[in-house]
Amino acid sequence: MAHTFTTLRHPVEKLLEAEHFLARLVQADGIVFQFELNAFLSACRSVTFLLQSAFSEVPGFLEWYEQRRVEMAADKAMVFFLKLRNLSQKAGPVSYVGGGRLNGGWTYRFVHGSERVPEELHNRDICSCCAEQLRKVAGVVADCANTFPFYSCPAAAFTIEGMAYLRYTMHDAERAIGVPVGYSDVVGFGPDLKLHYLKRELEPLDRTTLIRMAAGEFRYGAEQLVFPDIQGRDLADDLAALVDPRDPDGGDMRTIFLRAMGARIDRQSSDDA
Repeated sequence: MAHTFTTLRHPVEKLLEAEHFLARLVQADGIVFQFELNAFLSACRSVTFLLQSAFSEVPGFLEWYEQRRVEMAADKAMVFFLKLRNLSQKAGPVSYVGGGRLNGGWTYRFVHGSERVPEELHNRDICSCCAEQLRKVAGVVADCANTFPFYSCPAAAFTIEGMAYLRYTMHDAERAIGVPVGYSDVVGFGPDLKLHYLKRELEPLDRTTLIRMAAGEFRYGAEQLVFPDIQGRDLADDLAALVDPRDPDGGDMRTIFLRAMGARIDRQSSDDA
């Protein structure tokens, strides 16, 4: 049976798609912020779906992924993002509030809705929370690439070491790149030289991007993304703290806004006293 080569190309491309929407999210406000957030949640969630699809037949992958799944399930923030994606796609918009920043622009906070916001995401800008989620997901893919190097990158597979590990034949390699069987049967060419020329037809895994994203560095073109630096508690945090559908006395958003403003005035008066 011919060997089937695998790659992490599609999961990495989906990471780049999520990064694209993260960059747009940073720049968005109003209803457009909701659109970009929904797109980010969908792309980010799809990464592990593609990872499982691409590696389902790789020896040892299912056991490795089960351990990663247990770790992700123990991370309350990651579970929250999973639920948000399902909510945004199937039930309705994600619950959040926003407020203007003194230096311009807007900052947004997740609020309790059908899903409770985990404590580690309280008083944090949504874009920053999304960036952390993407970093974690990229870390899972990077760990996969390190654990299964010859399955992750065709260029790594098309080496003497990869050939020995994967136990494929030169004819398998030829079929994989779409050339006739026997194409590399050149007198005087050893396996290493044959593979060297064959893999020029392949696109290597973009490890640089994967390592960058797993380290939490995100870009928009050549520019590094910068997220709102929240110093202390602002109005958006006060609003978020008061929004709770389980509180029958919470009031509507107008009432919540007035309560938040009143609390801020009281705190300022107390500080000035």
